[in-house]
Amino acid sequence: MPAYAMRPIHRRGAMLGLLLLGACAGQAPTRSGFLSSYEGMRPTPDHTHDLIFIDPAYAPGRHAQVVVESVAWHPAAGAPARTPEEIAALQESLRSRLVAELAKSFTVVEPADAQSGPTAATLRVRAAITNTRRANWWINAPVQAVGIGLAVAGIPGGVPPPNPGGASVEMEVLDGADDRRLVAIATYANGVPWAPTGYYTRFGHARRAFDLAAELLRKQLVAAGSPA
Repeated sequence: MPAYAMRPIHRRGAMLGLLLLGACAGQAPTRSGFLSSYEGMRPTPDHTHDLIFIDPAYAPGRHAQVVVESVAWHPAAGAPARTPEEIAALQESLRSRLVAELAKSFTVVEPADAQSGPTAATLRVRAAITNTRRANWWINAPVQAVGIGLAVAGIPGGVPPPNPGGASVEMEVLDGADDRRLVAIATYANGVPWAPTGYYTRFGHARRAFDLAAELLRKQLVAAGSPA
């Protein structure tokens, strides 16, 4: 076979090798044991890949303030290990995103301040990071380069980066008066092509998952009693 005919095969072989090297399980909803209960959690028509529970008696607007507790690190079975520095940074990242998002609809108070406040008007937000995947630029960049080379040569076969990263999160909201579970969510997000920078930062797409989780939680809390 002529050498020039072998080049596409070599390119495809190289890309396959990188895909196998970078292949890892994507994120999914977890049941890590962090939440007080998983009863009644299920996908909704608008969130078919998440697990959501809302107490039928929950009335949006009854609570004026929220307390966002320190984010827990509660890895699900099979979750990769992280360094203490990475864990601390990821915990702070999720908590800051929850605070910023919930502040759009509630008064956010610090846990210490909430001890002397009106508990009946307060929601307690508990959250845990249960899984993370790190994006590996040294795998993603060569795969993209091979895909571009194939496209230039007129050969179909371009693929998105195989090691995009992401995170899984579990959250619950308790009534400040009696610790009754009002809302519970298990959610996740993987890397996507329309957020390309996440492919080249270790936890870029994990932090995007935190943004989406915080937004999802706020929307459930302000919805008219049904998942939104």
